[in-house]
Parts: sequence; structure tokens; C-alpha cells
Amino acid sequence: MKDSAYGASNVLIRIYENDLLTRAHFERMLTSDSFGEAVNILRETPYRNDVDRIKEDKNYDSMFMNELHQTYNEMFEIVPNKELVELVGLRYAYHNLKVLFKEEVTDQDLDHLFIPIGRYPISELRQAVRLGESEVLPKAYVDSINEVKTDYEEYQNVQSVDIILDRRFFTHLRLLADETVETDIPALIERYIDYNNLSTLVRGMKQNRTRNFMLTVLSSSGSIPKVDLLNLMDEDLNSVAQFYKKTDYRQLIDKSVNADTGELSTIKVDYETDNAYMEKMREARLKSFGPMPVVAYLYAKEIEVTNLRLILSGKENGLSSDQIRERMRLNYAE
Repeated sequence: MKDSAYGASNVLIRIYENDLLTRAHFERMLTSDSFGEAVNILRETPYRNDVDRIKEDKNYDSMFMNELHQTYNEMFEIVPNKELVELVGLRYAYHNLKVLFKEEVTDQDLDHLFIPIGRYPISELRQAVRLGESEVLPKAYVDSINEVKTDYEEYQNVQSVDIILDRRFFTHLRLLADETVETDIPALIERYIDYNNLSTLVRGMKQNRTRNFMLTVLSSSGSIPKVDLLNLMDEDLNSVAQFYKKTDYRQLIDKSVNADTGELSTIKVDYETDNAYMEKMREARLKSFGPMPVVAYLYAKEIEVTNLRLILSGKENGLSSDQIRERMRLNYAE
């Protein structure tokens, strides 16, 4: 799609960006004396209508989900390339697939766990899970569903539902990136998958997972061959660091090493990969044309919600400002 096709939607996105919370908003919430005072600061933001209710029932998760739901619906309306919005919100579709399969195998009503975000309604996902086919959903969804159905019919292992769908999510993400037919998107998604593979590899090694287990959870859709990652399972975390220092991710690795132990830290890897991806989004923000402002704005909204949840949860549980701050991700707006 020509970059000029995004002209109207990018103009609207620039307007929406003015409503993103700034570093000053977050800092005032962090330094507030109580949960109630932190919530009061939201009166100056798009979350203002929920302030009184949240102070009473402390159900801020519903506020965040409503905000994200409205944001994605708006993007589906204004962005000419629907696959682009579908791509950013794909994880919600896969979350809902997990819930649907758990409903099927446990015979429970799990409606309260669904997240109403995505290109296709939950009713279509439900029908595909039951029938193994769909006249509405693209092939990638049906392939993911049928891989889970086949595995469960053979092994009756509920835990495999999450494992298979997590891996299929990244496969689907890469396919969808190519389907957007946008120059910058496949490379961006490849980087995102590389970050997740690194995090999965470090976490798996710290948990002493087997090579066979890692074979099922690592994605083949990144830039680093899966076999190379699996071979690192025979080494130690220092070898992982040395391997990645020979790639484009050297700086990320340097920031992810625990100063006390000299080893890669799972927490630091997660933190630094999230921030590195946000840096890419900040670069995208500078572009006036094309698809990147769409992706950047949606990611910025996701991180805004993540940081707000960290602050309100921390305030509710009596954490200090410093304890909360060290968990927060890099913010999009200054």
C-alpha cells in the first residue's frame, strides 16, 4: 500500500498522540501519597470518567480494557490496511483462543476471561474451535486451531494448549507481517520475535528446561535460526551472552547482564527488550507517511496501560515509588 494512503489516518493519530500520558503524569502518580491521590491525577486525562468508580471499587483493569477496546476499534475504522491493526492486536485473538479451548476441555463458562479486541469476533473463533473450520477466519487461525485439536485428541494435555498457541502466535504474526505488504513491517516483527526468543531462551535455561521443551516454545520466525538457539541449551548463560554479542543485539545484551553475578538476568532481558522495542516505536513516530505511526501509536497505548497498571497496583499494595519505577517501561510521550 502506498505511503500516501495513510495520510488521513496519520493526521488523526497525531491528534490522538496529544492525549497520551506524559512522563510528568506518571511521575506525579508515582510520587503521590496514596492510591486515591494517584487515581485523582487521571482526572486530567482521557481516563477521567472512571476516576470516581475506581476510587470506590479499585477495578482499574476494566477501565484499561475499555480504553484499549475503544482504541483498537477506532484504528480499525480509520486505518486503510486492516491487517496492520490486526497484527498489533493479534495476541488478544490468541488469548481468546486459549480461553475457548479451556472452555471446551473443562466444560466451564469462562466468559469473564475474554478480551473483546481483534479483527474477528469471539463467536467466529468459538465456531472454528468447535468445528475445526471457518468460512470467515483466514487459514492461519484455522491452522493454529487444528494443531491444538490434533495434539489434544492424541495426548489429552491441557498445558499443551498454551504452549502450541504461544508458538503459533509468532508464526501467525510473521505471516501477517508479510500480508500487510508494507516494507518496514516484516523486519520490525522479526526483531520482536528475536526479542521474545531471547527472553524465552534465558528463562528456559534458568529453569533447567529440556531441549525438547525448548523446541516446542521457541519460534522459527525470527532472524536467528532456531537450531542455533537450541544448541545454546548445551552451553551456559555466558555462552548465550557471547553468542548474542556477535549479532545486532550486542548493546541489549550488555544492558541485560546482572552486575553482581555477571550472568544474563531474566528480569533485565524482559525490561531491556521492551525498552529497545519502544525505541523503535519512537523512531517510527518521526515518520510522517506510511504504516509505522499506526504501529507506534498502538504500541504506545499498550505501554501506557502497562505502566498505569504497575503504578496503581503498586500504590494499592504499598510499594515505594522507587520499587514501582524500576518495573515501569520506557514511555512513548515525553
